[in-house]
Amino acid sequence: MEVIEKINKAKVNIQVGNPFFAYLVLFLKFKEADKNMGCDTMGVDLEGNVYYNKDFVNGLSNEELIGTIKHEIGHLIFLSELRLGNRDRTKWNFATDIAINSMLKEDGCVLPKGVLMPNYNDIIEIGNIEIKDCSKKLSEEIYDLLPKMKEDNTTYYVVDSNSKNEKVSDKTDNHIESKKYSSNEKRELEKKWVDITREAVINAEMRGELSEGIKRMFGKLHKEKIDWVSVLNQFISNQLPYSYSYSYPHKKSVSIGEYMPHILKEKIDVCVMIDLSGSVGEKEMSDFLSELVGIAKAYQERIDMRILSHDTECYDNGFVKNGNIEKILKMKLKGGGGTSFEKPIKYLKDNNINPNCLIWLTDGYGDKVERQNYPILWVLSKDGSDDLIKNSGEVLKLDE
Repeated sequence: MEVIEKINKAKVNIQVGNPFFAYLVLFLKFKEADKNMGCDTMGVDLEGNVYYNKDFVNGLSNEELIGTIKHEIGHLIFLSELRLGNRDRTKWNFATDIAINSMLKEDGCVLPKGVLMPNYNDIIEIGNIEIKDCSKKLSEEIYDLLPKMKEDNTTYYVVDSNSKNEKVSDKTDNHIESKKYSSNEKRELEKKWVDITREAVINAEMRGELSEGIKRMFGKLHKEKIDWVSVLNQFISNQLPYSYSYSYPHKKSVSIGEYMPHILKEKIDVCVMIDLSGSVGEKEMSDFLSELVGIAKAYQERIDMRILSHDTECYDNGFVKNGNIEKILKMKLKGGGGTSFEKPIKYLKDNNINPNCLIWLTDGYGDKVERQNYPILWVLSKDGSDDLIKNSGEVLKLDE
């Protein structure tokens, strides 16, 4: 079997077997490594190019190749290259391999023999150092526990106090040093892979097939990055249905040289309700509307957004379709009186408006709201209260 055929077979096996990695593998582009690259195994760059040594690939079983491809995906979803900072590259490569392989082991993956892998107690010994709970640690935490390391193209070594090199393991892959990126380019690449990974997480969660290891590590890595904008974005993403169909190929099929299923992406209706009773501040309103513009732009082919405002009455400002940002910016929202949550809910019912989800900006001071047959995300102003609304949907605060 030709090497590229072997890789394509492994990719199809991933596509069929695991919705999380099935989504992510679509973004990889496999290329035979140039002899000048010094790539003896396999490696991925920040743009999703996976370079491989054909002798290395030929020496792997199909299961080992699947595990190795998932390992490359791990470097992208956990932003290994972008998180390097000023750390020693060899130690960092070592730490990222332990973190990724620990997660893959927990997910039931098979990796080539001799690579960095914790034992059945989730412990790995490096020289005289014992690192526990590997699958629960980020690469940074593992890095801080490691002794001085060195590597060649295929092997990791510990450099002990007597300057003797002790072999620790074979390498899963080559770590390809990316070209120099500007700060803006790095931010764009980080956003790209975080967004793609979040979509993969949602896709797998909807099928109930996301492993706890992946869920835990992704959540832990991005915990400090989750703000109200991220929650708002994810709330909408959670409502977007994803499925696969082989009726016609994915647009990446030509570039990767194989028939891959396309992703079915249905459109949904989102209602946005804005409390204009006077207690939502001008800055909060401005921030919120700015994010609406971002949502409309990001999901222009996936959502139709109905904008409503209210005080004690409800006012329908119409649909925003296909990311029509100008329409949002030109809206003259009505309001300024007291506050009623009951009236807007009644307005939706009376007008047979059944959104896929409702996003509601308010201070929370109104009537008690019962849970509806559609999910509600309450976006509270800084000094708002969730006492009357917390049982009717998800709640977040603008200052979180």
